Amino acid sequence: MLLKKLSTKLEISKVQKEQIYSNSQFESLIVSIEKGVEVPPQPAPANAGLYVIKGKLTFDIEGNIHQVEEDDFFSFEKGQMHGLKAEEDSKFLISRILPE
Repeated sequence: MLLKKLSTKLEISKVQKEQIYSNSQFESLIVSIEKGVEVPPQPAPANAGLYVIKGKLTFDIEGNIHQVEEDDFFSFEKGQMHGLKAEEDSKFLISRILPE
């Protein structure tokens, strides 16, 4: 499967997500988030990697704050508490291993 121009998928309005790939072990989602929107801390449902397509985010992983922006990659493990705030209108790709 080939998907082109991921940066153009989803309009930026609050928080939107769309699954772009899935099989029995793995899924990828594209997420758009509007500047100023915060996602409160929650446990990660799976091991995951996040790639920022555009924008800038403040990412909180178990109280450790990280600034991530366009072309940055960040990973975290199942169960880790994580949350984020959009510092700019942003889009990112999140890929995760599905629980068995």
